[in-house]
Amino acid sequence: MVRLWLLTILGAAAFVAGVAWYVHPPSKPLGYAGVEFSAMTPGAAHRAPLLDSRGALVYRVEAASPADRAGIHAGEVVAAIDGVPINSADQAAGIVRAHGKGDAIVLTLFDEARGDIHPRKVTVTFTGPPEKPKKLSVEPPRTIAPEFFNLPAMAANAAWSRKLARGPTIRPLAMPGLVAGRCNGFAPEYWRVAAHAPDDSMIHVAAPEGFEHAIYQSAKLNGRDPRDYVLSLLAQTFETTPVLAASQPQAFGFTLLKFGLPPGATGFAEYRVQGGRIALWIAAVASADMSWAEPQAGAVAFSLHCQAADEPKPAPYAPALVATSVSDDCIHGKCGEGDFAAQYLKVLRLGYAHGPDGTVWLIKPKTDFWQNGAEGPGYYHQIGGQNEKLEPGRTN
Repeated sequence: MVRLWLLTILGAAAFVAGVAWYVHPPSKPLGYAGVEFSAMTPGAAHRAPLLDSRGALVYRVEAASPADRAGIHAGEVVAAIDGVPINSADQAAGIVRAHGKGDAIVLTLFDEARGDIHPRKVTVTFTGPPEKPKKLSVEPPRTIAPEFFNLPAMAANAAWSRKLARGPTIRPLAMPGLVAGRCNGFAPEYWRVAAHAPDDSMIHVAAPEGFEHAIYQSAKLNGRDPRDYVLSLLAQTFETTPVLAASQPQAFGFTLLKFGLPPGATGFAEYRVQGGRIALWIAAVASADMSWAEPQAGAVAFSLHCQAADEPKPAPYAPALVATSVSDDCIHGKCGEGDFAAQYLKVLRLGYAHGPDGTVWLIKPKTDFWQNGAEGPGYYHQIGGQNEKLEPGRTN
């Protein structure tokens, strides 16, 4: 009975609120600014942490509007208008509605995602309502500067809302370069070159502590079975007899061979044979760390490259290759054999991105993706208090 009375009271309250809105709807705007507000979202709160979730989110800015010409962008947070602190989208929209053509207001904006750690002030001068072409429609015309009482889609528990909310804090793993002779690659900053062949046919890099290894090797088989060659190389490198799983054919003529090492290690070898020459990439890690270490060691291995005399010529980019698994040269049509081997990174769920200065970062494409960055959707990292967009792929 109590529940029934409660529902009755709530229904009556909703009816009264609806009648009140119908009788006294929000006032029509006097001028035109071309800016729309919505309630603060978790993503907006991260962009302006100093406001402690206070303010109003700029939801949309109409093209060629006064707000657009003033340099206001969707996603920024309005902290104050004409010095009056803003606590809600409703308040911001009410202030905007009250100004007519020729009036000017000063908006105080925050957006740490754009590097604006300190607030910036922007002046918007109102104009008359823009002329719109006449067309038949069952929808009412768009109002100017309405407030949104429903949160926009990015905060409605969308699958990617958490990524947007923590966008400014995404920190991909830096991968400095390692060089030995005519061989090079990228690895976490604590990795070192463990071995290198004088003829540039091999480079072996490893973490100084724990068991994380990545190897690139090329050689003439001289009629030898490639599986036997991999088995012999693993035994020689790790001084133990590996246990090999069944070979798995991969795209672009590659073969995947997973293995285990008796001391408690595991890994894989990805290889391809062309013209009697084998090229292979090996990743080996401690079995206890397999879930996170094997993908990382694999990403390091696929970044390794040696400019050997018998190296195949670059090949055109293949649409089946994921941009974050290949080099920048490959994206532009010059793919090395390591680029085709690295298609296995899609299985390992890791990838590369690089900054304007050539630095390489290891990313998780499904999580380290910022949906609404300052320079559009993409991968970002923080530098000097600002967020810099990264391009897909590694440098060469």
